[in-house]
Amino acid sequence: GIGPFYYLPKMESHLEARLWDEVFEYAQGEIGIPTGSIKATVLIETLPAAFEMDEILYELRRHIAGLNCGRWDYIFSYIKTLRKNPDFVLPDRAQVGMDRAFLNAYSLLLIKTCHRRRAHAMGGMAAQIPVKNDEAANDAAFAKVRADKLREVKNGHDGTWVAHPALVPIAMEVFNEHMPLGNQVLSQRCFPPISQAALLKGLPGSFLASSG
Repeated sequence: GIGPFYYLPKMESHLEARLWDEVFEYAQGEIGIPTGSIKATVLIETLPAAFEMDEILYELRRHIAGLNCGRWDYIFSYIKTLRKNPDFVLPDRAQVGMDRAFLNAYSLLLIKTCHRRRAHAMGGMAAQIPVKNDEAANDAAFAKVRADKLREVKNGHDGTWVAHPALVPIAMEVFNEHMPLGNQVLSQRCFPPISQAALLKGLPGSFLASSG
């Protein structure tokens, strides 16, 4: 392979990033490869980590490739962290998409933070998969993936994930059309101010149905 590359999931603090930096430095010394040979992308998929993205990038500055929006676990972390406060109750999962204001703020903040530090900002996983023996349902799933990837690339993401190989051509088509260069790290994009409150805004008036 090209080199030792890692994804670091479930991180909640820059102190965890510091520990990983120490692990990488030790491993490089033990096997005799230069500092910085190991590269890592951190999944920002917990609510606490969303407030420490700058610090995480700093602690892993010798090894960081980028940050990734781990949307589904991020939503779970949001629920778990704020579960005792009725102001932060979320509706049924089907109603909580990345177009919601607090999730879009999380996406934009990740992009803004990464690009300021010259790191890649990766989009999240499109959970849809092809639907066999149901053309209408399959077309609907593909349309959702296309819309999701279009939102990501227009926000400024440099790449993305999909849940099934059959969805790769859709993601590639959207990103190739709207991102002619290899990434958008150096693009001159004007981001709106993103406050802590924006990350916590939630969906006032939400409710859960028994079926959800």
